[in-house]
Amino acid sequence: MKVELLRVTEGGISLVADASKVSGVSSTRGAEEIIALNTDNDYSSVLEHIYFTFDISEISVALSRELLEHRIASHTARSTRYIEEKGFGYYIPEELEREGAAAAIYRDAMASTNAAYTKLRELGIAREQARYVLPLALHTHYVVTMNVRSLINFFMLRLCVRAAPEIRALAMHMYKICMDEYPLIFSSVWCRGFTLGVCPENEVRPKECPFKGILPKKHEIKVKFERHAKRIIEKELAT
Repeated sequence: MKVELLRVTEGGISLVADASKVSGVSSTRGAEEIIALNTDNDYSSVLEHIYFTFDISEISVALSRELLEHRIASHTARSTRYIEEKGFGYYIPEELEREGAAAAIYRDAMASTNAAYTKLRELGIAREQARYVLPLALHTHYVVTMNVRSLINFFMLRLCVRAAPEIRALAMHMYKICMDEYPLIFSSVWCRGFTLGVCPENEVRPKECPFKGILPKKHEIKVKFERHAKRIIEKELAT
């Protein structure tokens, strides 16, 4: 997996601060104070003025499907219709790679698929037809542009220890880049539990979660106030 920053909005802190003042934030507040206000209180629409563009390569087609679930972004992908895939590279799950016999079976399957694709092409079958034998493990290449608000959502979901390993690795690469560029914004962001101060994963948190003994579960907090909160909602609906 390779992740490279192609472009980032320059002067983003002052840009966000100035935009926030347009919406009513006091002009006497400094830029750092305004950023803290926006991130702490989730006034995040103003963060959309900052964009990152990443070059992401040597990821699997399977990962790209998860990446496309983050729809508030611009995606440009390597085309199997127009690009030859003979001798393609592919992703090997780390856990599988540690198992010698399983890894051999996996590699044999990739070699067999490559042979089938190559033979189809030699027979004159068009790429757009031959590509249907290609595996989900196939390496692909994306250019992705996301604004900071979308990136925060991406990190909250994909830095969780329950995220699929490959996309979590991608999120880690992207997060480090974002931290290098705008630590003032991203230092308060990690998984949903860390960012929100309460974990919505509840009982399914695995033992590997570093915050398991620190962060409360969402349902624990909700149960404490839900009965009284429902009465308040009922009164609101009755007015």
